[in-house]
Amino acid sequence: MIPIQKEILELKETFFETDSPVLSIYADINPAKPENAGRAWAKRIKNALKTLPEIHNAQGKRDTPLYDAVLELIDQERPQARTLALFATRGRHGRLLTKRLDLQVELPVVDLAHGRVDARWGEPYLTPLFFAADEYEPTGVLHLEGSGWRFYEVFLGEVSEDSEIFKEITIEDWKELEELTARIDNATSLRKAMGGKGFDRLSPKERESAKISAWMHRLYMRLAVALEKAVMRLNIQRLVFMGEDWQTRHFEGYLSRGLRNRVVAHVAHPANRKAQSSRDIMERIQPVLEAAERAAEMELLDRIAKQPGARGLDEALDALQMGRVDVLVLPWKLEAKIWRCPKEGVVACSEEMARIFCDEPQQVALRDYVWLLAQEYGARLEFVRGAAEERVLKEFAGAAALLRW
Repeated sequence: MIPIQKEILELKETFFETDSPVLSIYADINPAKPENAGRAWAKRIKNALKTLPEIHNAQGKRDTPLYDAVLELIDQERPQARTLALFATRGRHGRLLTKRLDLQVELPVVDLAHGRVDARWGEPYLTPLFFAADEYEPTGVLHLEGSGWRFYEVFLGEVSEDSEIFKEITIEDWKELEELTARIDNATSLRKAMGGKGFDRLSPKERESAKISAWMHRLYMRLAVALEKAVMRLNIQRLVFMGEDWQTRHFEGYLSRGLRNRVVAHVAHPANRKAQSSRDIMERIQPVLEAAERAAEMELLDRIAKQPGARGLDEALDALQMGRVDVLVLPWKLEAKIWRCPKEGVVACSEEMARIFCDEPQQVALRDYVWLLAQEYGARLEFVRGAAEERVLKEFAGAAALLRW
């Protein structure tokens, strides 16, 4: 499990079911943005803290130790990230509990429009993290390199190498594969120089000289089985192959149909081929992952248009509360307001509709309740960006839903 996954689980255990009020802070800290130069985001967070209602302890006095602990966390120098999430509360016997996460991704559902900081005191606001854990699908990156293939798990922009996947492959196996791969590389390079197109166009004689042997076939079968076991163990939803194109394409042919369907891209070796860092890997795969995500979003909207599914927030919420929604699609920048009956839990787009179910409905931000609504009615959430977000706003009037029936 990637460290960030463990940290989110620890957050749930520590803050989600606490009876004490919780300070929840989300902030845009992306150093690539000019407005964050010189750690300007830290000043914005501190200013946001000043605007909160008095943060007090069990005796009703200002909780200065909590403030000081939060300020200390804010001032810590950390590796570059895009979003900061910070939480603080009093646990059992008044024990001070704090946690800061530096995320390599942007989060939906967070209101960063006003100063790019969302700070709250009261109920723990963990919804954005819960959603991120659901939204950013775990991706596996298989690097086919020389004397030892490597497999990485990518989640929320973080990279962790899995050491279990190929533990049954011997050093001798890797050495022979490296030598065989080098001979094939030489043969394919020669073929390309003579006007051919690579491995798939090698003649029988060239294949014999490259020694595409039964041994290689058996090893690829073993490697494919090892990959499938790792994908199941780590719940990998998407796969990216990294290496020479002839080899990644050749190896893909050994995968089961289900595994091949998870392959979203083939990319070249990272810049630092022999000792790649997490940044090297992310720089190579980030563009193809984003392209795959945008394509999947457009495909989902095509399915909704063809079904036809629900269009507009009013129709989508009505279908959701009838248990008809399989996937609820919303814009990444979710600014919609809804009316909610606190006791009944019913929501509506208008006050008039909400008054059918209760006398005093409350207007709330949809982003604060959308996760709970989806959980309650068994729907999957999909927040879309780019062209898909524009399409949801224009073609689907702000919301869309793929229906079960």
